[in-house]
Amino acid sequence: MVSLVLALAACTSATPATAPAAPAPSPDGIGRVASEKAARHAGTLFRAGTGGHFCSATVVDGGGADLVVTAAHCVTSGPGLAAYADLEYAPAYRNGTAPYGVWKAARVTVDPRWTEHADPDLDVAFIELAPRDGQRVTDVVDAQRIAFGTPGRGTVRLTGYPDGADDPLTCLGTMTQRADGQLRVACTGYAAGTSGTPWLTDFEPGTHTWAVVGVIGGFQLGGDTDDVSYSPYFGPDVQHLYQQAVQGA
Repeated sequence: MVSLVLALAACTSATPATAPAAPAPSPDGIGRVASEKAARHAGTLFRAGTGGHFCSATVVDGGGADLVVTAAHCVTSGPGLAAYADLEYAPAYRNGTAPYGVWKAARVTVDPRWTEHADPDLDVAFIELAPRDGQRVTDVVDAQRIAFGTPGRGTVRLTGYPDGADDPLTCLGTMTQRADGQLRVACTGYAAGTSGTPWLTDFEPGTHTWAVVGVIGGFQLGGDTDDVSYSPYFGPDVQHLYQQAVQGA
């Protein structure tokens, strides 16, 4: 059974992270991801028994918790539990298969300002995944780093799953920050289904991990067109939400 954590995401002080460097060139270029290995940093959300994916997400380092980050509007539009009691995550979903298995949600952490007021700056959710066959999801795919207080500009990589697509779409784009703090990037073809797509930068070759600095969501629920996407800024409130998810409070 999934329990909802309505995190009291009061503003907390946060030390700004070091400015992320531009990512290394994509190993599979811009377009469809070439292999399941190349797409291990991304995945899809399903509802058990429905067969079709509806949002994108990625595994992030949660210490003792196996967490994926996505958009809050992917998991709930209100305070009830029924909307996400059957959530499942498939990392590196490709060609209609889940090469690293399907993982069930055990807990969802969202901010009450999202559930009560749909605050676009808090359109972020963390999903804790239950173990599967005695394994954690981080035993089979790498967890990405998560960064807060970054400059909100520079090159980012997006890898997400449009509705009906059997493999993910990846793009390198230039991230900018709007006057209201929301992040913006122009990447073609990010249609319905790509909500929750991670915004990645600062690739570390030694660990083969990226820093997640945003997810498609926020302003216009991530964008009214397929060619421009938005993300809430990962500042103190999102950092506090993440800490709530890690602690399982």
